[in-house]
Amino acid sequence: RKVFMWERILPALPLLLLFLLGYLLRKISFFDEGGLKALKRVVSDLALPALLFGAFRSLEFNRSYLVLIAAIFLVCVIMLILAKPLGAIIKVKNEAFPFMMGGFEMGMLGYALFTSFYGEAHLGKMALVDLGQVLFVFTVLMTLLIRHKGQHFDLGTLVLRIITSPVMIAIILGLLANARILVLRSNAFTRQLDEVLDILASLTMPLIALSIGYGIRITKESLGSALKTIVARKVVLIVFAVVINLLIVRLALKMDRIYEMAVLLMFLMPSPFIVSIYIDDKKKNLVDYVDTTLSLDSVISIFAVMGAVLLLG
Repeated sequence: RKVFMWERILPALPLLLLFLLGYLLRKISFFDEGGLKALKRVVSDLALPALLFGAFRSLEFNRSYLVLIAAIFLVCVIMLILAKPLGAIIKVKNEAFPFMMGGFEMGMLGYALFTSFYGEAHLGKMALVDLGQVLFVFTVLMTLLIRHKGQHFDLGTLVLRIITSPVMIAIILGLLANARILVLRSNAFTRQLDEVLDILASLTMPLIALSIGYGIRITKESLGSALKTIVARKVVLIVFAVVINLLIVRLALKMDRIYEMAVLLMFLMPSPFIVSIYIDDKKKNLVDYVDTTLSLDSVISIFAVMGAVLLLG
């Protein structure tokens, strides 16, 4: 029995060790600021887009699945609406609290965890589940964050910024390839191109784990608010995950059980890391709160997913 339990969570061990290695590298200042930015750019502009292109190209789409996509988008919106009363209940008054409620960090953590447990062959299933929250993050959340930072809001500029980002380009191309709108004939060149994309995609998990571990930043002043935010967020989202899995994934759509695990895994993820990029960096209390919450939640999320896999398979 103990061996069986260990085998279930063993796939996450490389991720944890790389995460720890990243943290230890920070202790010896292995990267300077420019080196760390370069590492993150390799992930965000090359490795992650390659992974997402493959994931969205291989997703199994059916019109009935639009219900699931819409439900997940709606949950993200509801979480934003719940932010004010929830913040009052747990007594977190930080201005950034509402932005920490909606959306999930799938690109820089969720896909790496899902791949660790279920393999790249099932990434299309995770991509389908992820689609609703991707739409939320790149529309609703980004709009709110830009307004919060006081930047001039222009719809055309926002749309251009979204569709020209490497991640969104990869997702769009993946969806076009999935719909057979984008068709590349199979020949020696395209097969080599696929191999290059596979190699780049394989870099995603180790580089993400190293960069997250290296970027851990926890301040004592924000620790209490961060913990309350994480607990409140996860409790509410687990309830939503159970409802969506039971009513939509299982009863309405009768999808494979792996989709239920994909939904649960996503709902256990931290808030989108994009919040730390767009938050007003002139306000130290906001920066410390966001960084502490995201850093701590990244660690908690890994162990939460391990626990879910251990219990549910």
